[in-house]
Amino acid sequence: MLRKDRFPFILVLLILFSAVLFLFLHVRSSARLKNSRGESREEIIRSSHDQKLQKFSLTGFDDKGQKFWNLEGDTAKIDLGDTVFLEDNVTLKLKNDTIIKTDHVTWTQDKGLLRTNSPVFVTRDDTHIKGKGAYGRLHESFVQINREVEMDIQPGTRLTCLGPMKIFYNENRMVFFRHVTVTDSKGTLTSNRMDVYFDPEQKKTKEIIAIGDVVIDRGSDTTRAERATYLPATGSVKLEGSPEITLHQGSAELLHAPTGN
Repeated sequence: MLRKDRFPFILVLLILFSAVLFLFLHVRSSARLKNSRGESREEIIRSSHDQKLQKFSLTGFDDKGQKFWNLEGDTAKIDLGDTVFLEDNVTLKLKNDTIIKTDHVTWTQDKGLLRTNSPVFVTRDDTHIKGKGAYGRLHESFVQINREVEMDIQPGTRLTCLGPMKIFYNENRMVFFRHVTVTDSKGTLTSNRMDVYFDPEQKKTKEIIAIGDVVIDRGSDTTRAERATYLPATGSVKLEGSPEITLHQGSAELLHAPTGN
C-alpha cells in the first residue's frame, strides 16, 4: 500500500515520463517530415532534370537500323514528363539531306512530337525555305512549317504561301497551302495548293503541280485552270481542266486583224 507522502513523487515521475515520450515521438515525426521534403526520390529527380545539358542530341533510326533523323541543340532541359526543351542552334537533319534550323524546340519523347513557335529555316540542296513555327512527327516522316512560308527555288524564282507547308521527306515531296504563288521572270502562278517534287538524283526541284483555282498572269494576259504543272528549269506551264485565257487588248487586236494582200 502506497504511503501518502510518496504519491506526489510518483505523480511527478509519471508526468516527466509522459513529457519525454511526447518529445521523442514529436522529434521522430519531424525528422520523417523533413526527410520526405528534402531527400525524396521526386525531389532528387526534379533537381537532376532541371539542370541544363550541353550539346544535347537525339537520333531516330528506321526499321533497318539506319539513321533516319538527328535532332540537336547547344543546350537542353528535361522535365519529369520526359519532354526535352532544346535551345540555341537547334538543328534537325533528315535522311534526305534536308536541314531544319530554329532557336527553340519542344520534343515529346513518348509521342515523337516536335513543336516550335520560333522562325524556322529549311535547306535542301539549292532550295531555301523560311517560315514561322513548326510541328513534326518524325517517326512518321512528317514535318510542317506553320505559316508565312517563303521558298527560293532557284535564282529569280520564289514560292510563297500563307501556310501551312508540309514536308514528306521520305517521299521527296513538299505541299504548300493557302494562297500559294510562284513568281519568276515571266509572271506569276497562283493556286490554292501546290505540290513540289524533288529529283533525288539531280538534287533539285523537278516540278510543281498547282491544284485548285489556278491563275497564271503573264504581263496583262491571264489564264485560269483547275490544275497546272510548272517546270522550274524552263518556266513552262502545262494546263489541265478546260483552261480559260484572257488576252490583253493588243493581243486580241493582233488575233482579229484583217489579213492584208
